[in-house]
Amino acid sequence: MILKEIDKKENLEKYQQYGHNAEKQMAFYLKRTFQDNNDIHVINDLRLEMNEDVAQIDHLIMHRYGFIVIESKSVTSKISINDHGEWTRHYHKNTRGMPSPVNQAIRQTDFLKNFLMARSEYLLKKTLIFQASISDFKFDVLVAISDSGIINRAKNTEINEVHKADQITENVGKIIAGYAGTNKKILSLKVNYTFLDATMGKISDYLLRSHKPQIINDKKNNDKDIEVIEKKEDKSPVKQITKNENKVIPEETEIKSCGKCGSKNTEIAYGKYGYYFKCKECNGNTSIKLKCKENSCKPRIRKAKLKFYKECSACGTSELYFENKVSVEA
Repeated sequence: MILKEIDKKENLEKYQQYGHNAEKQMAFYLKRTFQDNNDIHVINDLRLEMNEDVAQIDHLIMHRYGFIVIESKSVTSKISINDHGEWTRHYHKNTRGMPSPVNQAIRQTDFLKNFLMARSEYLLKKTLIFQASISDFKFDVLVAISDSGIINRAKNTEINEVHKADQITENVGKIIAGYAGTNKKILSLKVNYTFLDATMGKISDYLLRSHKPQIINDKKNNDKDIEVIEKKEDKSPVKQITKNENKVIPEETEIKSCGKCGSKNTEIAYGKYGYYFKCKECNGNTSIKLKCKENSCKPRIRKAKLKFYKECSACGTSELYFENKVSVEA
């Protein structure tokens, strides 16, 4: 399933736009292949911060056995990779070296592992026997080269991480199938750790909440470097909902609390007219009014077990909207 699309980016310079287009191309392939697969969570354009360090992950795959970091690379001509793993870019008659995207993806993977390790006890459920660690799961990298690019590989050298963009999803499947095959071997002494549904949901939600988007200043800025500015807190007044009001749901925002009593102790239910919020405090019903980027859009709710996703076919977006809590009977 697709948990996050690529952030909208404007006012990009020429080569930044090329890179953005390569990411959109890869995101398209991932969506086409995995959008209906609940065992694979796809988060595009994930930016994480920790201890004054930043990792920009183009595409993150979370599966039952771990994570795959995918680095998209815009190549409109040809790149060469020698048997030492050194990269060279060719454009017309010009040839110049370039940093290895494989090593870049590995650094992002190390950052991701440390980022999740810091909350390992919270993210992973502790059993009566032991407490698993994020480091017990698998971390892999793949590099996606634009479909229009040419990859010149050194002879007798296998570089399993680098593929054309349209081949990446196939290789994602091979990686996951390899781990699953190991676990199915009866006499195997090596068993790969697997995530439960609840754990996958918890980790994915944590990563989505931790995303720190990079905001590009507008064209009025004459500096050549990209300026990163902080988001300003919205201090606009919020209309209060009182217990005496039957339903108060402002059109300009998405309210997830009860329209009768204002309680946030709600869950999504399904009725004659579709999905709605059911209040656990006053038993009142509140209709769900979805908003999207454009007024002409008609987003809808898609249910996946306890999770509900807001999806818009016009914008091609899918994001986590709400998650019902598991009811525990005394």
